Amino acid sequence: TTAGSPGFNQMVSKCFPPAFIFWPEIAFFVLEKLKIMKLSEGLPVNSSEVKNILFDWGGVITDLHVDAVIRAFDRLGHNRFAEAFGQDAETNGFLQFETGRLTDREFLQFLHRHLPAGVTDRQILDAWNTILGDLPAERWHILSEVRKHYHTFLLSNTNSLHVAYYAGKILDQYGHNGFGHLFEKVYYSHLLGMRKPDREIYEFVLRDSRLEPGETLFIDDNSENTDAARAMGIQTCLLTPPLTLKDIFC
Repeated sequence: TTAGSPGFNQMVSKCFPPAFIFWPEIAFFVLEKLKIMKLSEGLPVNSSEVKNILFDWGGVITDLHVDAVIRAFDRLGHNRFAEAFGQDAETNGFLQFETGRLTDREFLQFLHRHLPAGVTDRQILDAWNTILGDLPAERWHILSEVRKHYHTFLLSNTNSLHVAYYAGKILDQYGHNGFGHLFEKVYYSHLLGMRKPDREIYEFVLRDSRLEPGETLFIDDNSENTDAARAMGIQTCLLTPPLTLKDIFC
């Protein structure tokens, strides 16, 4: 329905005083703001059972720029960053940092060992944070609206440096210290000491927030993570291009 169409005018006449008929653009704006944002029809989930939504952070809420962080460390002289960043091994410093087994200082020292002398901590931090993109206003609005109709939670494989950096970024952009206020609870891998797709992290979240798997929808951009959640009875949505959050909620 578009502003000024017969159907729109009929809807406005039921919802607003007669004066609004002469200002269809204003009425359309108001109706958009009042619109209930819920799961879209056609998703491969049982939406009528969903009461809880568990969001991933990077790749779902915030764009991830993996190529940018690789280029940034290449410029600093870390010629094997892409290989090291992609390793899935217990001895991988990136995974250790992501599960809280390295402090910020220890992680910086880990990176310094692979970089030329003279590279500063500030240069490393700036390069490390290039992986995190913006949080567009449209997604901020979606998260703000969805929490009015569902119990919302955040589950992210992340680290203390990225969380601190992004809290400042959101404070500058939206006036909030991070986006924790958009969720009933936030679960970060580095604070839990576990990470996706390990079964234990899903078990912990379900138990800690007293969630029923079948009533919970998990949205993530990594198929390994959604497969692991689905194996536990959690409803899932794999968010990969061209699908966006705007397509999931309406």
